[in-house]
Amino acid sequence: MVTWSRFVTDQAAPAVALLAANAEKRALLQRVLGEFGYQVTFAGEPSGLDCEALANISADLWLLELPDESALSDWLLEHSDVPVLLGAGEVPELDSEDYPRWERRLYGKLIPLLGEVAGGRIPRLAGGQDAPATAGEQPHQAPSVWLLAASLGGPDAVKAFLDRLPADLPVAFVYAQHIDAGFETRLPTIIGRHNAWRVINCVQGAPLQAGEVLIAPIKRRLGFSPQGCVELHEDGWPGPYQPSIETMLDEVARAFAPACGAIIFSGMGEDGVGACGRLRNQGIPVWTQDAGSATCEVMPMAVADAGYSSLQGSPQLLADALRDWLAQEWPLAL
Repeated sequence: MVTWSRFVTDQAAPAVALLAANAEKRALLQRVLGEFGYQVTFAGEPSGLDCEALANISADLWLLELPDESALSDWLLEHSDVPVLLGAGEVPELDSEDYPRWERRLYGKLIPLLGEVAGGRIPRLAGGQDAPATAGEQPHQAPSVWLLAASLGGPDAVKAFLDRLPADLPVAFVYAQHIDAGFETRLPTIIGRHNAWRVINCVQGAPLQAGEVLIAPIKRRLGFSPQGCVELHEDGWPGPYQPSIETMLDEVARAFAPACGAIIFSGMGEDGVGACGRLRNQGIPVWTQDAGSATCEVMPMAVADAGYSSLQGSPQLLADALRDWLAQEWPLAL
């Protein structure tokens, strides 16, 4: 039997389709989404649904709370024309101090995908601290920016790295991944699954804020203004790689030095080796995934063999090292 509900609300509000196996969590998410100002046009459980039924549901975003191995999740990731958000995270007790933080993390994931709704509730912490910057407010520039670079085997490594890190650290990431253009829009959903980082595709003029992971685009070259805002250039990337890790390393160093760094994860080829040398000459840290944990060690080992990597390790070890680095560089922000 299919259990689902439909709701008719303000048609101007972005529409969310909610698919959750647990009825209690489904009801909670439905309520919270409505309080944020979104219209929940579908709320259902996976039992009895098939791909044809999903194709007939109209929404601006899918929010899924399903087992990791789900044919419905796989189908939506492959065929959905709108963003698919996998998981809202474990919900704390409603009366706990962690519950407002959970609401803020969920809100932070929804805002880049759906925008804000006039009159919607903005989750706050005790003391009136706001969620991510809203319309009319000045967003907070990330104190530090690190480039995450990868090719073959990169998404698994980068996800393991992010899963290890809390998203309230004073850092933002730019993620340059060699992938096909058709995969670009799905990458935020895959990387951001089951963690609190706001993984987003590029928007012209948007500031890079702490807690964000910005996906470098495939077709357009990414740069940053003197204020650290996204600049997209139609002339594309130089060289054979899209995006060009070499170009992206130089751009991050130009825009954010000295408060920046780079981590080279699993991948083929030697894209970025020369730029890693230029970063090290400026005193900017460059770290690499070790051969034992990488699906393909060629790219990180090329940097290490050239003498440009000051630290090698698994994604988890690199995440722990970054927390230590941030604690030394930005102690008042932690």
